[in-house]
Amino acid sequence: MDGLFTNTQADRSPRKSVEWYTPAWIFEELGIDFDLDPSSPHDAETAVPAEVKYTVFDDGLSKPWFGRVWLNPPYGRDTPQWIRRMVDHGCGIALVFSRTDAAWFQEAMTACAAILFMKGRVQFTPGRENQHKRSRCGAGTAMLAFGQGCADALQKMSSRGTYIDRRTNGIAP
Repeated sequence: MDGLFTNTQADRSPRKSVEWYTPAWIFEELGIDFDLDPSSPHDAETAVPAEVKYTVFDDGLSKPWFGRVWLNPPYGRDTPQWIRRMVDHGCGIALVFSRTDAAWFQEAMTACAAILFMKGRVQFTPGRENQHKRSRCGAGTAMLAFGQGCADALQKMSSRGTYIDRRTNGIAP
């Protein structure tokens, strides 16, 4: 979900989740709105500027995707399914761990229009269960843009890391 990390993949109960939400500054810098967030938290409002939000109870993988999609998928065994769905949809931005060795990440890098490998670690906004914990994620973050407009929006954040425009095979300074 937008920053939802499940404790175990066998237990999909929302009350067993550890939630970390995408910080608002990311959306402010992108400067675009989204039509759909297919993996939104069920019990909290987030900074995601999406008109429609599917929660775990909606099962965003089985619902129709439309328009420009924001995807911060549940991390774990199901990540490849979410990323494959974004690749097939072809319009949106995905925020994921930078797992360049994973088959799903390789597939996404091949299909996307642009990639931003973020400098440092993103400090996510803690959910209710994590108010007392540090919110810096445990791995590097990459943002993958699918479609021209999303790549253009992602380029606005190029000072935040290494931006690669796959449309021109160029790396922004």
